[in-house]
Amino acid sequence: MTLAQRLAAFAASLAFEDVPDDVVASVRLRTLDVLGIALASSRGDWAPAVIDLAGNGGRECTVLGTARMAPLPLAILVNGTLAHGLDYDDTHAASITHASAVIVPTVLGVAEAHDLDGRSAITAAVAGYEAITRIGMAASGAFHARGWHATSVCGAFAAALTAGACERLDAARLTAALGLAGSFASGVMEHLEDGSWVKRLHPGWAGHAGALAAGLARGGVPGPATILEGRFGLYRTFLGAEPDPRPFDTLGREWETLRVGYKPYPCCHLNHAYLDCALELRRAPGFSIDAIERIECRVPAGEVPIICEPAETKRRPRSSYDAQFSLAFSIASAFVDGAVGLDTYASAHLDDPRVLALAARVSHVVDPESPFPKSFPGWVRVRLRDGQELEARLPHGRGGLERPLPAEAIVEKFRDNARRALPAARVAALERAVLDLDRLKSVRELMVLCRG
Repeated sequence: MTLAQRLAAFAASLAFEDVPDDVVASVRLRTLDVLGIALASSRGDWAPAVIDLAGNGGRECTVLGTARMAPLPLAILVNGTLAHGLDYDDTHAASITHASAVIVPTVLGVAEAHDLDGRSAITAAVAGYEAITRIGMAASGAFHARGWHATSVCGAFAAALTAGACERLDAARLTAALGLAGSFASGVMEHLEDGSWVKRLHPGWAGHAGALAAGLARGGVPGPATILEGRFGLYRTFLGAEPDPRPFDTLGREWETLRVGYKPYPCCHLNHAYLDCALELRRAPGFSIDAIERIECRVPAGEVPIICEPAETKRRPRSSYDAQFSLAFSIASAFVDGAVGLDTYASAHLDDPRVLALAARVSHVVDPESPFPKSFPGWVRVRLRDGQELEARLPHGRGGLERPLPAEAIVEKFRDNARRALPAARVAALERAVLDLDRLKSVRELMVLCRG
């Protein structure tokens, strides 16, 4: 069997009863997390340009945080973009993919359009999570190293599998959907050069592409079964390399869904362990921001082009999105403000003279012994004006299996995000519905609560 056929066979045979209870609970919580982020995003100054893509004439699917309805593919495009819009959505470290921003809008959109129950939605979502993570793990870190955004590239395949599983396509048609998704997979990282926010669109595009691929496969359009490992398949054309097939060997036995890490900070996940280090140092007795002479971060070589270079731009971000991918700005904000949240990356904060002055004193050196991309470590050394040096080092940021966030923290994060778009009573009702997802007779009940 080809890799696509193995994924298709897994998805076609997966039943809700096969999914462990902790994986079901994880999907419920991830759905809550993503919906909160998307609702908060819908009030962003950049959001209208994306929301307007949905038009006003659709009747199938909810556009989150608005009164609009849209055809399924457009709703997924918009909602997936909103889900990733704050860079607050979860990350699977080994594949470096924002899994939920692709999977959740896709599965909720298809489930709403086809009036599916919660159990069907959860089962299809699990198929998608297990696909996007393994496709990325088969070339861990290699997509980013070549300038591809693994979320959108790998996500198109996972979304095709998710949408197809929702529609109960058989293994042959699911394989065709994956083959078709290969012609739609895209997403490059050039936004890092000028701070533009095109990356926000990537999960939405992946979901949009996957839904179209599944629809075409349902209608009988064929797609190559060798799309992943073939002579002109994903890995050879995008990376010039063969995939590592081992991640596919554990399908149905190990659950990568559980290894997707939540984000406590609304910025690039590569920054997170460094922010934990900075906040730990800031809490030291007698510590003073004014006493800092310089800050040095030891960074894996694979992270440097994303969060450290070009150095001057990272020290003085040109946009809010630029700032979210700046280690220097994020570290300086953590030291100055004692916290990192949505306000950290607001436009008004980008010109804070205290933050910029400290960011100018942040530098990095390459850590040749880093375990990246197996984990996203942090290592911060602060030299004080009196010559004293303070250091903090963490192998992982908070939010993953190694340093998990309690479920209560994710629920509170949802409440804080969702209240920016919905009244308190609706936020509470939506929370109850999502956390009861596997008992819902119709996902449409949930989606009605998401309308602004």
